[in-house]
Amino acid sequence: MTLETEDNTAQKKQKVITKMPRLFKAIAWTRLLSALAILSSLAGSMLLFFIGVNNTFLAFAIFFKSSEASNSDIGELATIKLLESLDDFLVGLAFLYFAYGIYSLFIALGQVHESTPSWLRVENIGELEKSLLEILVVFLSVLFVKGMLEQIQSFAQLRWEVLIFPLSIMAIAFSIRLLSFEEKSEE
Repeated sequence: MTLETEDNTAQKKQKVITKMPRLFKAIAWTRLLSALAILSSLAGSMLLFFIGVNNTFLAFAIFFKSSEASNSDIGELATIKLLESLDDFLVGLAFLYFAYGIYSLFIALGQVHESTPSWLRVENIGELEKSLLEILVVFLSVLFVKGMLEQIQSFAQLRWEVLIFPLSIMAIAFSIRLLSFEEKSEE
């Protein structure tokens, strides 16, 4: 009776072992689902680049065609449009970097072509997240400056509440810096 039980246990283990490669193959195919994220990010990136180019042309149109407002108002409006285009390009580049990072991690499985620049190489998902957080800090900084230009007419109007946004940006930047120190200490 113990021989039969041992044989049954051995057979069950063998079945589990033979099924495991199938399971791993099925899981490996799910990585291709990340292609949807890649294609969506590329499409979003192209759209943001187009919007950025459009905002740049609008800035030139505002500057050269507006004769109704004073020169300082025209300059400020054009500057705001250029900051918006900078924002669009930056977020578009973030989408592009995200798409490439997801491609290299999940489709190419970390195999990087020799001609790929070092700044574009993504070793792991944590590195991709850290880079996206750094881009977020720059994006929020540009957003803050744009908001200040749009709303504040003089420094006398500034209140202490205005400091909340830049302090939040600094807190995010500080946390990214701490993560960098933590990674270096682990090496």
